Amino acid sequence: MSQPRILIDPATDAVIDVDVQPAFMTGGGLAVNGGDLIVPVVKRVGSHFPRRRRFATLDKHPRGHVSLASSYVGLPAGTKLTSSGVFYWTEANHLIAPHAGFNLAELKEYLAFCQVQMLWPDHALDGSDESRLHPDLAAVPYAWVLEKGLDPCCDSYSGIKDNLGRPTGLGPMIKYLGVKRLFVTGLAFDFCVGWTALDAKGDDRDDGFDEVYVVE
Repeated sequence: MSQPRILIDPATDAVIDVDVQPAFMTGGGLAVNGGDLIVPVVKRVGSHFPRRRRFATLDKHPRGHVSLASSYVGLPAGTKLTSSGVFYWTEANHLIAPHAGFNLAELKEYLAFCQVQMLWPDHALDGSDESRLHPDLAAVPYAWVLEKGLDPCCDSYSGIKDNLGRPTGLGPMIKYLGVKRLFVTGLAFDFCVGWTALDAKGDDRDDGFDEVYVVE
């Protein structure tokens, strides 16, 4: 059964390409299986939108970021750091690495809000090739490319809000342009793409977009 054809309205539609960068592709620090395969799709979808309706996000972290396993001593990637798990950590007895960009008090305050932080292998480090757009998108005319995850004590899966619930500014900017319907592409579906779409839709208390679509 054929899918219904969707016609893009340049006056009320926009697209966000989420984290289409080498960090999440083959050879990257946090590679998604087959991640490279989305690039032609992202380009094809984006070609239906004028520049003023095209946006992108980039994951970018400083060394010592709260989400990186290397910012701790003896905690491997894949560890879920929780508020209860660090409750008994003290200034004299904790697992924060010396080069971390946050202190114990900041970590406890962060986890008290978000409850859990997955620890990832080093990826998208600021200044590396992994933190830049995929080369095939480097010349794409975006209205704005948002860099997220630069706060050393807060991760940011979503392009709309960081993990502390603070707006990144991308949502209000797109809303200001009169956009009603938002399309989201990129990597990774179950984290950054998904969180961006959910935050863009909002809930009954938020001024979200009327419609939000995730492009597979």
